[in-house]
Formats: sequence, structure tokens, C-alpha cells
Amino acid sequence: MLFVGKKRNQVVRSPRMRFIHYTVLFVLVFGIVSTGLFSAAGNIAAADPASEGTGYTADQLEGLQFLNEVRTRAGIPPVQLNAAITKAAISHAEFYNNNQADLPGLSAHSEISGKPGYTGQSVIARMKAAGWASGSQGYASGEVMHFQQKSSKAAIQGWLDTAYHRDIILDPRYTEIGIGLVNGTAVLDAGGPGKTQPVAGGISVYPYNQQTNVPVGFYGSEIPNPLEQFDAKYSGYIISAATDKDMISHQTALTDEKGTEVPYYEEFKDDDTLFIYPKSVLKGNHKYTVSLEYQVEGSLDTQTKVWSFTTGKGHVLTQLVPTYKEIVINEGGPFQLQMEGNYDDGTKDVLLGDEVKYSVNRTNGLSVSSMGAIMGVKSGDYTITASLGALSSQLKVKVYPKLKSKIYPAADPGKLTDIAGNKAFPAIEWALKAGIMTEAGKGLFKPDAAVSEAEFWTMLLKAYNVNIEAYQPVKIKHWADAAYLIAKDRNFPLDGLSKLPARDSRITRLKIAEIIAAADGLNLKNYDAVKFVLGKDYVRGVTELSLSGYQGDKGITRAEAAQILQYLRPKLTELRGRPTGATPTSVLTELPPKVVYVKPDMFTNQTLFADFHEDHTLTVEGKFTRFASQSLKVRVQTGGKHPKQIEDVTVTLDSEGKFKVDSGPYEQASLNLYLETPEGSYYLDIQYNTMNENQYSS
Repeated sequence: MLFVGKKRNQVVRSPRMRFIHYTVLFVLVFGIVSTGLFSAAGNIAAADPASEGTGYTADQLEGLQFLNEVRTRAGIPPVQLNAAITKAAISHAEFYNNNQADLPGLSAHSEISGKPGYTGQSVIARMKAAGWASGSQGYASGEVMHFQQKSSKAAIQGWLDTAYHRDIILDPRYTEIGIGLVNGTAVLDAGGPGKTQPVAGGISVYPYNQQTNVPVGFYGSEIPNPLEQFDAKYSGYIISAATDKDMISHQTALTDEKGTEVPYYEEFKDDDTLFIYPKSVLKGNHKYTVSLEYQVEGSLDTQTKVWSFTTGKGHVLTQLVPTYKEIVINEGGPFQLQMEGNYDDGTKDVLLGDEVKYSVNRTNGLSVSSMGAIMGVKSGDYTITASLGALSSQLKVKVYPKLKSKIYPAADPGKLTDIAGNKAFPAIEWALKAGIMTEAGKGLFKPDAAVSEAEFWTMLLKAYNVNIEAYQPVKIKHWADAAYLIAKDRNFPLDGLSKLPARDSRITRLKIAEIIAAADGLNLKNYDAVKFVLGKDYVRGVTELSLSGYQGDKGITRAEAAQILQYLRPKLTELRGRPTGATPTSVLTELPPKVVYVKPDMFTNQTLFADFHEDHTLTVEGKFTRFASQSLKVRVQTGGKHPKQIEDVTVTLDSEGKFKVDSGPYEQASLNLYLETPEGSYYLDIQYNTMNENQYSS
């Protein structure tokens, strides 16, 4: 196991004081940071022949030379070794090795009073105890740690391969360092006068311009893990840019050697440092160019920084995996193939069509383009082979004949006496005029009548103008036999295929999700199907956009059937069929943010509710009985994981703990809301033109 950590504190005696906080880096055994990471080093000798007369070991001098070479190429002034800081670094490495069981995780940078070898709880205390004196203008201090290292140079490379630790060892505020390597534990302590040294051109970047043999990836090997904010497990190699003044605006582009833009995540830290995390691991032996337009505080001019670097050996593709191993399409129906690559570093990536070569066993019934676009020409079963170099993978494609079509006669909504004023009237009217539904008898629609499986399946077929009668068998056992023959041929998950009485049983919303997933060519069951239809926005939930709000066990009425079909029809363009094998759940995406469809008639205790109206105004309501008759604040911030404060809105709770306040308008597409109370904050996110609610346990 490998561990890296850092801490930086700074006190500057000036009107503007900046405090830089504690972070720790942690790399798992499978992390790729630098070569030789998992070999332990022995105790540092007092000196060796290569370092006689300097007071430092050859390892320390090599580490200093390597770090200063990087700092110089990045435009940052070099640092020098300081005997007192070096003493502090060595003593802390020894203390950690002797007491590591008491110093898990983030506490590795601390020392515990009373334990053997204690010299100070914090890095600055240890540096001062070792004899380092800060200047009269303030000081800067920092510390990074790395475990299971065989050299200080390797440890420094590991720190450079991260975000926040790189930010420390390349910080122009530091002028002196100390390096300690004891039994594999590497510690680098840093100190400075508390003011930034001049940076060439006012900006430093890493990888620096024209750097070669740059690693291709970052694998989340840092605590705090910077990738967690993006819900990513890995990224391309981290690119950073830091200005010597606050960066008040910036615009960045990352391109490969073909000029193609590379998608990336972005993090802006401490007002002067920009981190770029490419969304995919970079290609090996490939040149990348970064273009940064930026403006710094105190300047009216926009400046431009353009630099390039070349990667070293890339990760190796070990397996081709089709996203869908079994595909169902119709004659004339298109589909875009997608292949994923598995690599030797444990990462996965989508492979572009021009990288993979495709071939089909029979070309007269299925066409395949060089980019992986297929088209069903003739019904039948086909096998496609995808290949890239020596690797290959196969997938099956079933092409169904086109469904026979029919325009169904419209029914007149005006002749039905029980639908006027119904909240589902627009959908009912649509279904009647499209011939999807008819009257239930005697001039009635019966909007509240339950819908059976056979009824819903028939309605779905009619919604897509399928000529059901064209599939009528010679012998009829049930009025929906023709519709069920279509379902059998295309492997739809209808219970009535094997159990005749199930055709007339109430259909559940869970079964509807499975049927609609099958109509889109997937074989998903239970709440995997629900997650799919909600994620694709094919069907809405009953109370809210969530798995529980979908209410899969609930049946539907005729009015609700009309609403479901009207909502689905423009989104799902055709009915395909279900593959024989289960669709891997890896194709499922995360659900969109929760949306509430129905405002509660009454709020239970500890409920926070918001309605972000179409006119961009916001209504926030809630009930918190324990804060009755108090005035609280609702903090309104921009949405997402990096919110910015917009305003605080004061709310006054009544004697029952209820409140309601209107604010805005807000131009943002989403907002984060925090109800601040004496006991903590209650959080709610809200999207434009939606409602949302959180209920907290009492």
C-alpha cells in the first residue's frame, strides 16, 4: 500500500491573509504513479561518498536536483535544502514509522505528545523545534508524505502525478525544503517567507511546455480524491496552471495532435490554480496542446498561454467488449454499435468507430459502415465481428420484419359523458382521436377503470399503428390472441404468454417498464427496467422522479394509460423487441435529479419543499416544529457540486413551525438550497420549472 500526504499552512502579515488547508494523498496498490513505488528504502545514512562535504545524502541531493529541474522548466524559482527543515522531515518520518498504528489516514501529518520521538504536533511546530526561523514578514510552511518509496526522486514524481500535492511542491511561496526518507517513508517539508516569488510570465504550468514521457492517466490516487467531485474513477493525466495573481476569468481548450478537442473536467482552486482532468486516459506517445486565455486581478488585458506536451507509453488494450452483445432492430431500422476497451491499468473507455473494424457474416441482410452504423435490410439472425489489432469480439444482431401497419379509426370524445373536466382529458382526447382507445360502453370512457395486461399491450400496439388483425391465428382462445402472437415472436415479457388468465389481470407499472424497455430493444427486469425508462424519460413516476416514486407495484387506470402512451409516443419512435439474453446493467445511466410531480396537501414535520416556477421565481416552504416562531435563513446558491452563493432569504416560522417564502427570479437552470438552523443545515436541490422535496427523519 502506498500513502502520500501533504499539509500547507500559511500566515502572512499583510492586510490579506490566506490560509491553505490540510490534505492527504492515498494511493491504492493498483495505482500507477511512478516506477518502483512498492519497494521499501533503508534508513538514511548520515552521508555517503557522493555527498561528502554537503551534509546531505546523495538521495536528498538527487531529489533536490530533480525538483528544481521541474520547477525551473515550469518557470518557478528553485528551492534549496535547509538543514533544520531536513532534520524536521527526517524526525517526522521516524516518528511516523514508530507510531503509524496511532496515525491512520489524515492524521499521518500529526504527532502525538508523549509518544517516543515527539517534536511537535504540526509541521511548523516541528520545523521551529528543529531550529528553522521564519522571517519577520510572515511564513509559509508545508508538508507532503509518501510511503513505500525507495528514493526521494520517486516520491517527488509521485507528488507531481497528483493535483493538490503537485500544487504544494511547485508553489513559488516556498524557498527552502527538507527531505527525509526513512525505511520507505518519504517526507518533504517546505518553508518560505510568506510571499510569492516571481514566476516567469506570471504563470506556471505542468506538464511544462515540451515535456516528454508524460504519464497518460490519473487513477483517483489522492485524498481528498479530486475525481470524486465528478463521480469519476479515473481521468487522463492532470494538467495544471497557476498564476501569481488571482485569476478572475479563464477559458481553456485541450486538443490532441489531430486538433480534436479532448473533453475534460475542470477544478478552480484558491483563486489562482486551475486543474484540468481529461475525461479519458490519454493516448500513449501522443502530443497534446493546451490553450488558456485568462485575466488576472489588476489587469484589464486578456493573456494567452499555449503549451504542448507528449505522453510516454500508454496503457495497453487487453479486451474488446461490445456495449450490447445482442441487438434487436427492424428492417430499415438503424443502430449505432459501440465498443468499449478494457486496458491493463483497469480502466475502460469507449472506442471510436474509426478505431474498430467491423464485419458481418452475411452482408445481404445487414449493412455495417466503417463507423459501426448498422442498418437492417432483411429479417434474419446475423453475427458481427469487431476487431482492433489482434483483439476481436462478436455480437449478435436480430433483424425483425417490419410490423404490418394500420390507421385506426378515431373515436369522438364529444360523445363520451364522463371525461369532461378530468385532469387527464388532453391525453384521453388524444388516445380517442388516434384510435388507440375507444369507449368502454354506453357512451362512457370509464377513466378510473383498471387496465389489464392484454388491454395495455393492445393499446401500445395501436399507438404505433400496428395492424393487430393481420396476425390473427386460425383458432382463437382469447380476444387478444393476435396481439400476443406479436409479443411471442418478439420476446416481449408478457405474463399472458404462458398463463392465459394473466392476460385479464391488472397490469402493474413495473410490468409496463419491462415492456417499454423491451420495445426499445433491451432485456431488463424489475427496477432495472424502471431505472431505464425513468432515465430515458419514457415514463414519469407517480409522485416523483425516483425509483420509489415510480410506484412499480401500482396498477393503472384507463386515464393513466392514455397519459403514459401520450408521453411515450414521441420519445420512443418504434417498437423493436427483447433480446434473449439479459441486458447488462452497465448500460444504465444514473437517474436525473429528483423531481416531485405532486405537491403534498400537508407537510409532515421536517419537510423542505421548493417550487422553481416557469417565470424563474422560487417558492420555498416547509415545516420544522422544533424551530417554531424563529427566524431562519434559506441560503440560495447556484446548482451543482461547486455552488456559488447568490443570496440569503430570511424566513419566519409560525407557531406550528411552518413557513413559506417567495424569492427570485433566478436565471440559473438549477439551485442548491440550504435551510440554516441552530442545529445544522437542511439541503435541497431544485431544477428550473420543477418541484422538489426532502423529508428528514425526526
